[in-house]
Amino acid sequence: MGSHSIPVRQTMLGNGLQVLLREDHAAPLASFWVFYRVGSRNEIPGTTGVSHWVEHMQFKGTPSIEKGQIFRDVSRHGGTLNALTSHDWTAYFETLPADRLDLSLEIESDRMVNSLFDPEETDSERTVILSERQGSENNPGYLLYEELIGAAFRAHPYRHMVIGYAADLRAMTRDDLYNHYQCYYHPSNAFVVAVGDFDADDLLVRIDAAFGSIPAGAAPPPVRAVEPPQIAERRVVLRHPAPTAMVRVAHHAPAARHPDTPALLVADAILSGGKGMGLSGGGPMGRSSRLYRALVAEGLARSAGSDMGLTIDPYLFSVGATALPGVEPERIEAALEAEIARLRAEAPPADELERAIKQVKAQYVYSAEGVTNQAFWLGQMEIVDRYQRADELVDELERVTPDDVRRAAATWLTPETRTVGWLVPTEGESPVTSAAGSAPVATYRMWGLSGPTDAAVRPPFERAELSNGIVVLGQAQPTDPSVSVRLRLEAGALNDPAEQEGLAVLTARSLLRGAGERDYAAINAFTDGLGATIGVDAGRQFVELAIRCLREDLPAMLTLAAEVLRAPRFPSDEVEKVRNELLTGIRESDNDTRAMADRAMRRLLFPAPHPLGRRASGDLTTVPTIPVHALPAFHQTHYGPKLTTIALVGGYPEFAAAVAAIAAAFGDWTTECATPSVVPPYPAPGQEASAREGIAGKSQADLAIGLPTISRLDPAYYALDTANLILGRLGLMGRLGASVRDRQGLAYYVYSGIEPAPEGSVWSARAGVDPGNIERARESILEELWRLTSAPVDDDELADAKSYLTGVLPLALETNDGIAATLLNIERYDLGLDFLDRYPAIVNALTTEDVLEAARAHLRPEAVQTGIAGPPVE
Repeated sequence: MGSHSIPVRQTMLGNGLQVLLREDHAAPLASFWVFYRVGSRNEIPGTTGVSHWVEHMQFKGTPSIEKGQIFRDVSRHGGTLNALTSHDWTAYFETLPADRLDLSLEIESDRMVNSLFDPEETDSERTVILSERQGSENNPGYLLYEELIGAAFRAHPYRHMVIGYAADLRAMTRDDLYNHYQCYYHPSNAFVVAVGDFDADDLLVRIDAAFGSIPAGAAPPPVRAVEPPQIAERRVVLRHPAPTAMVRVAHHAPAARHPDTPALLVADAILSGGKGMGLSGGGPMGRSSRLYRALVAEGLARSAGSDMGLTIDPYLFSVGATALPGVEPERIEAALEAEIARLRAEAPPADELERAIKQVKAQYVYSAEGVTNQAFWLGQMEIVDRYQRADELVDELERVTPDDVRRAAATWLTPETRTVGWLVPTEGESPVTSAAGSAPVATYRMWGLSGPTDAAVRPPFERAELSNGIVVLGQAQPTDPSVSVRLRLEAGALNDPAEQEGLAVLTARSLLRGAGERDYAAINAFTDGLGATIGVDAGRQFVELAIRCLREDLPAMLTLAAEVLRAPRFPSDEVEKVRNELLTGIRESDNDTRAMADRAMRRLLFPAPHPLGRRASGDLTTVPTIPVHALPAFHQTHYGPKLTTIALVGGYPEFAAAVAAIAAAFGDWTTECATPSVVPPYPAPGQEASAREGIAGKSQADLAIGLPTISRLDPAYYALDTANLILGRLGLMGRLGASVRDRQGLAYYVYSGIEPAPEGSVWSARAGVDPGNIERARESILEELWRLTSAPVDDDELADAKSYLTGVLPLALETNDGIAATLLNIERYDLGLDFLDRYPAIVNALTTEDVLEAARAHLRPEAVQTGIAGPPVE
């Protein structure tokens, strides 16, 4: 793609609205963003959270746009949208088929000045936002960070979280919100960013027509608060129910435009690896980094990391870790401080600096994948400095020297400027309580996905099969600088022996701990040195190994992947570390209301001994008893070429070259393995039942309501999927969102979905609600489910659903990893390489009667199973 080399056209309209346009014709998509220079840093005591709340109100309608219409219109045109609020900015975007971009111009120009702020809608949204805050409070790490920044900042508005304090959210009025909107939402305090498959000259004319007549607006008040220098260490200790201890240490750091920022970004990469830029990057790096080696590799912590924020005003450079059970916060803090002190005292070796810079540069390349990512990154840099820096930052990083890192660390990461936060799990409380109630290469060229121009036609999907049974799927994009690879094996948790639940996951997560001639440290140094990522995990049915790398490093990464899958070493000391991390993850899951509601629902849907009713990762009784020798035995039995499918997408010259690279690494793999375990038949829906999990220290409850339903291979699946789209996905979470969230204000999130599988699927609806609203929310969800199964959907609803399902196809193909995932699913369900071309006709043939018949036959409201998790019932 190489999108960072594509120039940006900058224009200032007559009313002061800045416009940044970048053409990218790699896909028939365009992403349109409006950034406002307002965030939580612009708020005063008593109205914290007002910027975020105004963002919510921007979807409540204008005189010409009905409430909820924005979501319906964007969905109908096959697009995606969102809004984001940070400390420094608020942004709104739509990513759409490029020929439908005028919809974005209509929406954004209208709500820039015409949003209504109806008093009743304001009160309804108050409940939603309080529910959103409660959901955040359910995470002990959020609570710790809120205490940490509150202590680190004494004067600057950065001291409060973007969502605001609960007391302010309860007290703010409609006028508070509307006055904030009028003050900050106007052209001279905003700018537009668009990236995609358009002609910049033509789009600029259309933008001027849509926005040019809007009055410029008065300059908003400046942020006058300046944080005084911190001259002494500060500490906070939060004692709260949690599965394990956490430690975070924050040092005051410079603003994004400060000349020391590049050196501190490199220091951040040295401590914990290169980070994704913008909305997404290449995934986590840094298993050879200092914090990982000092804390995770040494068996002290489940995770460790660092972060350097890019902000308008000086913010924080933070480090932190989540301890393994039994490890005291003192030991975690000491290890963190030792690494910070080392940065202050010693310049990093040249090879370590080179590795860190390579990682950041690779993440920079990965951040250009997709028009949405590009537009966000340009806007983010324009907010904190200037948009040109989005393309200049890599050069700045390459100029950083070892002494620059040491000097910047000695300047900013001093003991006097740090604030230390501990989360200490409270003792003597049971965190969870339960209560239950009753060879040839096939090619298909994708023409006409949402009508792209000839220049935007993407390369073909292709398929080959090696002589040993490995299926290879791919799409060559010769100009792309990166490649994404997914390798899938049928070696998931369904194959766990009795009394050894968690063996498949433990085996998969131990694969990288040593393979062939490389130990764990060598593997980590190798991937970090390339700026590449590799990860392995297991689910119920599959093990997946994922790679992201620069195109020149693909052969080397495939060689490593072959070693990991074919010749893992399973060293006992490393397996024990993985086991401890897995057990900590299980404890954290047991402390998470969403996860526990889901688990309660699945146990009701699939009673023991059905494997779908148990957790893929095992539990606290089974994982500790799995012997180390069981891992190589499981690997020998269940890993082999005939169970392997590989999808790779990106910058290789042609598919034949990719097949040759796969054959070089895997072609002589001939291991014979056992037939994978088959999913037992799904139990027939029974009587309605529920189960409740009480978890101490939580503010919000989560609901999971589910039913078993038909196979993905059933001809009625498309009608059922369309019915569910109308129920809980289309627009702002479909009918459920309109009723439960928008009309009644009962939940911050509510939606429904179908988890497809060849053997059968699971339909479920989920919501996060105030504990006092559990029954109302559940009844409202079931009311909408009954309505779906008893009366035809409206013609307009079906038309919107069809338009969305056919128009959204290019979005699934925006990133290389998204294409790889699509290819794996096409292969899994034997849909054919031409499936995406046939799919619009399948959907467009559906009638309202088809949708009603599918819902009525395959969704039974009287048989739902409900899992609830939240604060213990008094």
